[in-house]
Amino acid sequence: MYCPKCFNDTLKVASSGVVKLTFNGKAKATSQFYYNLAQDKKEEILKKLEDVIVDYFSYYSNFQNKDPIDTVDAVSIDFKCSNGCILTVSHRVNVIGVIFQKDELDEIIKRLATKYSIPTNL
Repeated sequence: MYCPKCFNDTLKVASSGVVKLTFNGKAKATSQFYYNLAQDKKEEILKKLEDVIVDYFSYYSNFQNKDPIDTVDAVSIDFKCSNGCILTVSHRVNVIGVIFQKDELDEIIKRLATKYSIPTNL
């Protein structure tokens, strides 16, 4: 991935960190999970992802007027540049396709949106 500081293809995901999810740009304080690529199996990461989505969807399902979920973002600040660039907390990088795949996220959202009666336009 390209570093936002030096613009070289030197940005790598850290072996452990936090992924924050937002739904239509909104999130709860619990809309994040910790990952450790050295220890967590793919199934464990997907379970953590699903747990965050369940938490948000169960909360959102209680709303009277629900806007359809149009966007779901998964970002992290836990990236390192091999050139030693210092990245600030404002440099959030998309982790879809890095820590888990888009089709895996889409499947979880589709299944849970049906379960919790949440409209989506993804």
